[in-house]
Amino acid sequence: MNKNIKYCFLLIILFVLLPFAGQSQFKLTDAYPINNNTINKKSKSINRISLPFIDDFSNYLDIPNPSLWENSGAWVNTDYPFLPPTIGVLTLDALNSEGQLYSLANSTGFSADTISSCYIRLDSTLVPNKIPLTPEDSIFLSFYVQPGGGYGPIWESIGSTPSKKDSLVLQFYSKEDNIWNSVWKTQGLSIDSIYAKDSVYWLYVNIPITESKYFSNSFRFRFLNYASLDNNPSYSYVSNCDQWHIDYVYLNKDRKYDDKTTRDIAFVNPAYSLLKQYQAMPAIQFLQSDMADTLSIKIVNLADTALISTYRYEVKNSNNVVVHSYDGGYENIYPYIKTKEFQTISNHASPLVSFAYEFDNNAWTYFNITHVVKQGVGTDNNALNDTIRFRQTFENYFAYDDGTAENGFGLEPIKNSNLAVGFDLNVSDTLMAVDIYFNSTYEDANQKPFFICVWNSLNGQPLDSIYHSYAYLTPETEGLNQYKRYYLERPVILPQGESFISIQTKYNDYLNVGFDRNTDASSKIFGNWANSWEQNTLFKGSLMIRPYFGYKSIIGLQEIDKQETTLNIYPNPTNGILNISLSNQGNEFSNSSYDLRIVNMMGKEVYRPGFKNQINVSNLANGVYILYLTNKDTKQTVTQKLIIQK
Repeated sequence: MNKNIKYCFLLIILFVLLPFAGQSQFKLTDAYPINNNTINKKSKSINRISLPFIDDFSNYLDIPNPSLWENSGAWVNTDYPFLPPTIGVLTLDALNSEGQLYSLANSTGFSADTISSCYIRLDSTLVPNKIPLTPEDSIFLSFYVQPGGGYGPIWESIGSTPSKKDSLVLQFYSKEDNIWNSVWKTQGLSIDSIYAKDSVYWLYVNIPITESKYFSNSFRFRFLNYASLDNNPSYSYVSNCDQWHIDYVYLNKDRKYDDKTTRDIAFVNPAYSLLKQYQAMPAIQFLQSDMADTLSIKIVNLADTALISTYRYEVKNSNNVVVHSYDGGYENIYPYIKTKEFQTISNHASPLVSFAYEFDNNAWTYFNITHVVKQGVGTDNNALNDTIRFRQTFENYFAYDDGTAENGFGLEPIKNSNLAVGFDLNVSDTLMAVDIYFNSTYEDANQKPFFICVWNSLNGQPLDSIYHSYAYLTPETEGLNQYKRYYLERPVILPQGESFISIQTKYNDYLNVGFDRNTDASSKIFGNWANSWEQNTLFKGSLMIRPYFGYKSIIGLQEIDKQETTLNIYPNPTNGILNISLSNQGNEFSNSSYDLRIVNMMGKEVYRPGFKNQINVSNLANGVYILYLTNKDTKQTVTQKLIIQK
């Protein structure tokens, strides 16, 4: 299925009572897909491809390349496989191309995704000359396959391991017979079982094409998988399952059964932040001490002999000017097939971050980081997997996560439980809103009320509540990994140091929050049950909760307090006309550069009239709202609660 829908649902159900007394309240779960009909995930192509056919899914995401594939459900991603042969894989699972469980999905077994190659010319070669092809030309189709679920203990899993009754099938198309023939199949298995046998994380499959009926100008091959749902007790846990990851699909002539190697040096994982803790942070909060010391880069040599490689990265600012470059020089990299190791030399595997970003802390900006690995001598058979990129953003929010939810995370369903995450402020700032990514769940089982709370800290854990939302909120899902912004009912000034933000359940419900498994801020996650805080020490990852801050005030905090700016509204409650004034007219708010907006208790903006001394709110439904008035120059914001009662 398509990435833009897939990520919301490719989350293995690990909602289990783990036998760890100190950690049983933390729960790792799945999410259900978002219905998104705007993306065309099915390509229709009449291309006829000449040999060789090769795709390692390294230089694009989401929809499989339409010049190579016709797709129904499979998708390309970098986040779910465990140490792939090269960066990027093709994934098949239990969801259709719209991101929903297949209509015939059940616990006994059903046909799921299918991805077919475009037409391939096995009748003849065209380059350099047109020469007929025959079974004697030793044509093989090879690929790597990995079951979902990750490697190691269950609390480090990503995705769902196919069960014994699940399967992945490869079929060839015969134009002569006009039928698809199954030529290879594997039942469900785990990465651990693969590694136990061969000390590798992927199965290598190489299929010869020997029957003359396939040697036409309309040969095709396809992958399809059969899946089965778990027998889960709740709609919240009925979710995607049985993933298969495919990589480095290669079809060509003059091959051998055991030619597992190719002259290719490549990246294995995507690029990440150059900061110690965060993937993004507010510009005003950045200090040079926030820079990482080194990076972790995984580079692989897929050849059968040692090769010389070069590695470098460069950093460009928003004006496309190079502000830093690193050159790791020439180093040997030994073949993975023999050593079972990636590049180990620190110049390439752990490059130094020997610089700090420089920019105006009062302005938003970004930096683009590009990593490149190349063979030092000779030709690389696949240059598409030699480059990875990352954009470092400095705006007005903190982010531990990389923006993709591989799992869901929450607490044991207990009334008034709190799930909190801590953030370290280098300077005092004003918290204005919180972005949260809630995973979509089957039949909206995740739509349960919650409150947003803010806490100060002591000795690295939450202490006292300094903010509690007046009205309850409910999870909203706006698209693939699209955060929902919940505005606070009043700005909260946070001091320098650590503060915590939590979501508190109103009832004994489980809230499925997005959980990124490719970054790790697990030590910042705490749960509270019966007034007792407990640190998460079991599940590695980052909660997809991001605090948003206002600009630093031009005047000091004490001066703001002295001005005592107050937003006055009357009548309140009102049934229509609302009058607005400020306590210090002629001072801070003496001009017309205001922004007035009204937000409901769900955090949704419902009215933005611009600043007027009188507005008509009769079109709004009865209820409690928050008015925000912001000075566009100083960014100072004042708020007032509004009640509409007709």
